[in-house]
Amino acid sequence: MSKPYPAQISAQSESEVLIRYGEQLELQRHYQYTDMKLIGALGQLHPVIELSDDARIEFHSALPEWFNYSTKKVQHSIWKFERSPGLILFSVIFVITFAISLVKWGVPATSHYLAFQLPENTLKKLGDEAENYVLNNWTAPSQLAQTQKDQITKQYLNTVAENKPAKLVFRKGDQLGANAVALPNNTIIITDELIKLAHTNQEILGVLAHEQGHLVYRHSLQQGLTSLGLSILYIAMTGDNSDLFTSLPAAMIGANYSRKFESEADLYALQLMDRKHIEVSHFANFLQRLSDTTEEGIDKKNQANPPTSQEESSANKLSTAVLDALSSHPATEERIRMVHDFEKKQKGAQNNL
Repeated sequence: MSKPYPAQISAQSESEVLIRYGEQLELQRHYQYTDMKLIGALGQLHPVIELSDDARIEFHSALPEWFNYSTKKVQHSIWKFERSPGLILFSVIFVITFAISLVKWGVPATSHYLAFQLPENTLKKLGDEAENYVLNNWTAPSQLAQTQKDQITKQYLNTVAENKPAKLVFRKGDQLGANAVALPNNTIIITDELIKLAHTNQEILGVLAHEQGHLVYRHSLQQGLTSLGLSILYIAMTGDNSDLFTSLPAAMIGANYSRKFESEADLYALQLMDRKHIEVSHFANFLQRLSDTTEEGIDKKNQANPPTSQEESSANKLSTAVLDALSSHPATEERIRMVHDFEKKQKGAQNNL
């Protein structure tokens, strides 16, 4: 191991320095800046210069002002930054704010732009994959009579499609339950359970109008792209790429629509029903019935499997409260209120005519 010596460094020109070293500084060498590699200061450590002949210079303070190394100012600024608690706190706040903004606005805005830039053949390919996923994993062949399916399809084409007809696919819900799904390949999958839950054809048309809104605004594709974007951010931060095994088609149907997407699709459905002279109260009635059915199923499940202790019951309530607070999906009550507000507004407008 080489013995360290005290050294003194001085400028010889804009491109060269002189280093004197030894016990009495009796030795000297000339070095070009191009022969140096600067290792910037870090925390309590001072700067270090590695030289081309394997020698190194360790400084006891910051680099001299005259020292002409190209990245000196950048390295010194970083060093000062690392030693400043105020700047460290500011950087932490900035990074957190930037990350939240990126997740809340940046990724969704990018997904919205991309969703409307993708060509039709790409939309069809992605939608076909998502459709096959639903058909093969979540649903079974429909048990409805063909005459009922033909009637619903005819009413959809005459009332809801408005020159933008989608392909209607009827399936038995199984894992999907009483539900309907709009896919980017211009397909709406509607389940037997949902149709049986409806009391009138107008309620079914309200649901189909809602799904038509998702198609028009390309919500499922936007949701899938957003999920993919967030997965990429997660991988960039953690290096864990296991989430990429979830394909984009699965993400398009597996994630709940955002509050904004649901509200946009609801408004589209209400405006369409109003144009077609269908009472929007039918849509509110179905939403309430769907909510009651879902809550009834949850209550029955809880009664069949009661908490084993008071602590577990409290934990379940707390978990539900946290999930409700984090959910971006609009509550059924909020959606029903939107329908009634729309209905009052339209009646008020008619009375003023």
